[in-house]
Amino acid sequence: MVRQAIAASWALMMLVALALAPQAGADADQTVLIESGKVRCQVSANDVARGGGPVVVCQQVNGQAWAQAPWSAEKYSEHLNLAVVRAGGEFYWDGGNVRSIAGRSIEPIGQDIVLGVGQTYKANGWTFEVQENRTRISNDKSGHGMFVAVGEVGLF
Repeated sequence: MVRQAIAASWALMMLVALALAPQAGADADQTVLIESGKVRCQVSANDVARGGGPVVVCQQVNGQAWAQAPWSAEKYSEHLNLAVVRAGGEFYWDGGNVRSIAGRSIEPIGQDIVLGVGQTYKANGWTFEVQENRTRISNDKSGHGMFVAVGEVGLF
């Protein structure tokens, strides 16, 4: 009887410990600097603020809009400066800052990951491959993604 009570207590403690354990750091938003530090991307496994699911958002560090980005359709139009790609291949332009969404600041775990030519980095289901004149960012499951170069973005 005592052994059963001890086993039941131990099992209950394990369930509570698992429920209270922090989520793995790999699921936290991560920021990556590419293109010689001129582009910052936020990599998310589940970007709830942008509708949920895996998303990569990139912006030029100088805050300027991408060459092919349109203007917003709002009353006080702004040149959109965020390139957003979802795991399924959906792409759209947005305005703002990689480190803030809808006016709230995003604090990624740790420092920016800085990548140079020839390096590959994986985070939150996405792979960054830094090439000579551009970076290929692809979703590991779907294969969809975008190419990012200073000043321009392309889809694949």
